[in-house]
Amino acid sequence: MSDERREFFRIDDEVALDYRLIDHDEVDQLLEKIQSQLVDRFTAASSFTATTRQMMNLIHKVQAQSPELARCLQAIDQKLNMIAQLFVSEEIKEKQHDTREVNLSAGGVAFRAQHELPVGSLLELRMVLFPSLVGILTISRVVHCERVKDGNPQYPWQIAVEYEHLKETDRELLVRHIMARETEQLRRQRTENDD
Repeated sequence: MSDERREFFRIDDEVALDYRLIDHDEVDQLLEKIQSQLVDRFTAASSFTATTRQMMNLIHKVQAQSPELARCLQAIDQKLNMIAQLFVSEEIKEKQHDTREVNLSAGGVAFRAQHELPVGSLLELRMVLFPSLVGILTISRVVHCERVKDGNPQYPWQIAVEYEHLKETDRELLVRHIMARETEQLRRQRTENDD
């Protein structure tokens, strides 16, 4: 799939979302955190998921030689992924990330907000995808901010951001998540139409 095509493939979804305005002095420090191989509690699940995908070819080769060893490796991998998901789940509860409806793509996200955000400003944006509990950390730039008068006093502002800095493995996770959600929605529509 070309980069251009996946940038524009969007879905409506529900994610846990947290963001804060950052200034240019914070960008380098946050960028180092995003690009670092060190994993924190929030990004553990996304790093583990990327590693699981990298291991799949090796596990298939091992399976041909030793099915028991392959099953053991898969079980260990599954346990590690569950621990990483627990970290993210605890982070959501601890930081009280709001769960909200968003319009999501591999290039950016649109969401409703309580306060106006200046166009051009930079955000540290943290998203948790469901049901995988994968945490995505980005530096994003506000590209659109508009007050919406639709009777939603909690979130009266419509914000759109583009990801300025995002790990490529996290972008791939977003693409897979979006494709899985789209498939799920199409399946649900077909089932409803058949009924």
